[in-house]
Amino acid sequence: MLQDLPPSHLVGRTLGHYEILAVLGKGGMGVVYLAEDQRLHRHVALKLLPLEMSADPERLKRFRREAKTVASLSHPNVVTLHAVEEADGYHFLVLELVEGRTLNDEIPPGGLPLRRALEIAAGIAGALASAHERGVLHRDLKPSNVMVNPHGWVKVLDFGLAKLRPQDEATWMGGGTSLVHTQEGKVLGTPSYMSPEQLRGLPAEERSDIFSFGLVLYEMLAGNLPFAGENSAERIAAVLRDPPQPLGVVRPDLPESVCRLVDHCLAKEIGKRPASAALVRDEIARIQRELEISAG
Repeated sequence: MLQDLPPSHLVGRTLGHYEILAVLGKGGMGVVYLAEDQRLHRHVALKLLPLEMSADPERLKRFRREAKTVASLSHPNVVTLHAVEEADGYHFLVLELVEGRTLNDEIPPGGLPLRRALEIAAGIAGALASAHERGVLHRDLKPSNVMVNPHGWVKVLDFGLAKLRPQDEATWMGGGTSLVHTQEGKVLGTPSYMSPEQLRGLPAEERSDIFSFGLVLYEMLAGNLPFAGENSAERIAAVLRDPPQPLGVVRPDLPESVCRLVDHCLAKEIGKRPASAALVRDEIARIQRELEISAG
């Protein structure tokens, strides 16, 4: 069966006018390939949808509708979605090819230098602000969905796509709390980076992305997340119940303004978080200006 074939079986084939050159990776939303657009003579990334999604007309319709919205995003910190294509029974996204490495690989033990962390955070907040203005939520912001390079640019991947993962892969608990995972126990939506309301099975809002952003910024600065646990269930319980480990204790060298921003983003009550990603972006810019002035 096709779903039993390894991802590499498509390497060397051509889908439509895209020649598949190599496997770049595999995630919850399918396999990503390096390909050459033979019409425009450029390299792109192809994200092939899982065959079970391609075979479900309703999910495919929902995917195309969401992808059309995501394709409308135009921002230097958002990976561009060029097209949604179908060829030889495969449905796939044609994405801007981003060279660099994930933020997950960039964060060292003990965290990044403050200026570097703020530089990356500014790009992420700018991407969120632009997407939110168009009504697009990320829903799965985490370091592995952020690409960076030494030249300073930042690119956020996979806007809106977490919403499209199949509902039947979720296991629901009573009381309105959801643990979203596959039968193999692999968590979808990455609970370590999800907001309390998402973990309770409530709809995501703009401020849900802001909570996830706060977690990413905390991890960039501390080298670890603020909520501890030996497994997913313990980490989920900590997010829902416990206050975050104070960033100022982990990094006493940080300005109070930075610690205050992180605390604001990590408020458990959604209404107590910053009202918009644009406000977060502007606050980061203000902190960066203060640092420049203090440095002389």
